[in-house]
Amino acid sequence: MLSILIPNFDENVVRLVKDLHAQAIELPTDFEILICDQATTDVHLEANRTLNELEGVSHFRWNERQGRSANRNHLADQAKGEWLFFIDSDAVMIHTDTLDRFWKAKHSESAIGGTVYYEMEDPGPEYRLRWKYGRNREMKSPIDRSRNPYQSFLSFVFLIGKDSFNKVRFNESITEYGHEDTLFGRQLKYAFIRPMYIDSPVEHAGLETAEVFLNKTARSIENLEALCKMGMVDEDFRLYDMQQKLAKVKADHLVGFLFRRLRGVLEKNLLGTDPNLFIFDLWKLGYFCSLRKGVKTSSKTLRS
Repeated sequence: MLSILIPNFDENVVRLVKDLHAQAIELPTDFEILICDQATTDVHLEANRTLNELEGVSHFRWNERQGRSANRNHLADQAKGEWLFFIDSDAVMIHTDTLDRFWKAKHSESAIGGTVYYEMEDPGPEYRLRWKYGRNREMKSPIDRSRNPYQSFLSFVFLIGKDSFNKVRFNESITEYGHEDTLFGRQLKYAFIRPMYIDSPVEHAGLETAEVFLNKTARSIENLEALCKMGMVDEDFRLYDMQQKLAKVKADHLVGFLFRRLRGVLEKNLLGTDPNLFIFDLWKLGYFCSLRKGVKTSSKTLRS
């Protein structure tokens, strides 16, 4: 049996669930679709509740434990199937045989990941930073992801056996945005569960404005610093690895200092009409170096 699991946070998932339901009916196995909703508003609640009318679909609210990790773990605990297909609520199905591709690729000792797709059309200046980041950093082929299978893992869409999932699970100490995927990928490595990537693109439609994206990135970097203090970070975390290399030559203090002096200039570019991803990398590294040195730095970005 296949359990299709959708962690939801303030999204209308009607189209996604109906597309998945239509595909699941064609599979040679029983299925269920579970939507665990941690919405903070009731904007999409009534629309999402209509999904309970579909056979095998259950939409429910759950706020006992907050965070993406807790949401995903709770979905897995509720699932009846021996195979778990996780997909984020801001996904859009591109192909009508996506579930069939995953089902045929299932392997008891692997986590099967798909590929993330972003539209080719420029969404406009307000969303350009997030779009460029998605197109250039997240939209990788299965071959590219397989070169660093654990570091490349994305929880956006993947299939895993329930027994395998229970060996790793998502770390619920992470309640804020950021680094759940890296920690989960590391857990897969320690459990000898190898990620495999297939050519099955799913569109990520939930683009954020540059300001929202920068603020979320700042929170994820703060989260990384908290994980460092908990002893949960190693070289698999690229930003930490870069900071440690700078620290060995005593250059991390300088990078943090330059960041604090030039932050406004960097953010003017990132919030502008032609954001540069190299500047974005410098912004992230500088912010993290500042936090590592114990410098109090506001996570609130400047406005364009």
